[in-house]
Amino acid sequence: MIISGKSKLFEHGKIHLPDLSNVIVKDLREYGVEQAGTYKGGVEAYKGMLNKIRSGSILSEQDTVGLVPKTEETKKRIQKQIDALLEKYYELKSRIDEIHNSRDITKGLVPLKQNEINLLKNQIDELESSRSLIQGPKYNTFSFGTFGFLFFLLLTLSFYLLYFYMSVADFALNGVNAMVLFQEGQLNIQLLPNLKRLVYLIINYPPLIVFPTIFFALGTCIHLFSEKGNGFKKVVWALLVLVFVGDVLLAFQVHSSVNEILIKADREEFKSLIVPFYADSRFYLVLFLGFGVFAIWSAVYYLMQMEWSKRNQMRMRYQRIARLQDEILEMEQKRMFHETEIHHLSKRIEQLSKEKDRMVLPVDNIEKNIIYFRDGWSGYLSTLYGRDKGEEQIRIINETTEAYIKDLKEFQESYFK
Repeated sequence: MIISGKSKLFEHGKIHLPDLSNVIVKDLREYGVEQAGTYKGGVEAYKGMLNKIRSGSILSEQDTVGLVPKTEETKKRIQKQIDALLEKYYELKSRIDEIHNSRDITKGLVPLKQNEINLLKNQIDELESSRSLIQGPKYNTFSFGTFGFLFFLLLTLSFYLLYFYMSVADFALNGVNAMVLFQEGQLNIQLLPNLKRLVYLIINYPPLIVFPTIFFALGTCIHLFSEKGNGFKKVVWALLVLVFVGDVLLAFQVHSSVNEILIKADREEFKSLIVPFYADSRFYLVLFLGFGVFAIWSAVYYLMQMEWSKRNQMRMRYQRIARLQDEILEMEQKRMFHETEIHHLSKRIEQLSKEKDRMVLPVDNIEKNIIYFRDGWSGYLSTLYGRDKGEEQIRIINETTEAYIKDLKEFQESYFK
């Protein structure tokens, strides 16, 4: 029988349990039978009710005079949790304000992108209204000269990367005759483009063309994924890291091959050139001529694409508007997710704040209440399921209760720890 209390529903696993705040019951056995009937004797519901008894939310009439305050250690532990949750709360709040400031609608990333969309729409209106007028271009339009220059740069850089990756891969994997490398007492590794050398490699070692093909394919994939928006940002970074790792491995292999040749040469003047890779200028030179030039090639490729898209001013602006709208939608979804997290955090902070000052029962009293409640719950199970099945259910409840009491005695405090 419940003497006093208030109830509201909240999610507990898959079962909705009432939040019986400070419920005072006359008989815990009778209350156990009543609650077991409400939840059909479910084990998860039983565990949830034990948590309520353990926290002091459900009390008997005799317990109301036996409540004691929490220890200072427990209060500090709860306050530490509150401080951690508050820190996360304000962090999420700042992320939401960065996306869309609720106090100032002109601030945030969403208003900035929306302003750009409005500007682009105005430009589209101007372009549509001025189609029939004979006048010079109002906006930055396609230039054959710029496109031709960028195409020439892309062609020369592509030729260089083709030669570079084939030449370095050949040296790193096949090695080179030491007599070819040593000229006039100096170590000479040819990294600059050489048409004769490139034709020689293509004719004699055609499998080496796989290396530049891989890097060109990765560069193309980077541009294709970058055009799809922020949703593929991680994929773009992963591909860039993959290219960088590949260049590092090639540079390291070149360094190892050079050191091996220097050691085999066994000449006094070359001993000073045998150094670790991090102290070898050749390692960084190969890395720059690989990844550095690849980055320049990617930038020129992107600029050439941008210049080509200027041929159709209307289409370019519509594409930009669509991309901005997708970004706004993604940000709004992220903002709603953060707001949901903030709501849960604020409820948890409120619960902990109340729990911090709540009086608790001594452990012996809690154990006694749990046993009374278990007896009532078990009585209902034996009536509901009959002798055979009821015994199995009661055994599960008894095992759950024993484990729970053992845990209770180990901590000697409220379950809010």
